[in-house]
Amino acid sequence: MKTENKAWALLREHAAAQIAPGFPERVLQAARAAASPLFIAHFAMCAATAVACLAAVALYHARISGDEDTQSIAGWGEIASQASDFEQGL
Repeated sequence: MKTENKAWALLREHAAAQIAPGFPERVLQAARAAASPLFIAHFAMCAATAVACLAAVALYHARISGDEDTQSIAGWGEIASQASDFEQGL
């Protein structure tokens, strides 16, 4: 066995010694239990927060994109005007 593998094995053994007896079984049993009202409320709050964040990003993006579009169109209008003036000068 490599030295690195031995070190990991020692760390695993040390970590396993720190866990209280029956802890993994209790965790798995709790995870398999039906969803509690607290879990459902927490999930609903997370979903509402995600929707609010997405709405804020969409509104911000729409506002910024509109400003960029206006500037871009004005810039291209200036370029077209200069090109037209240049063609008339020839």
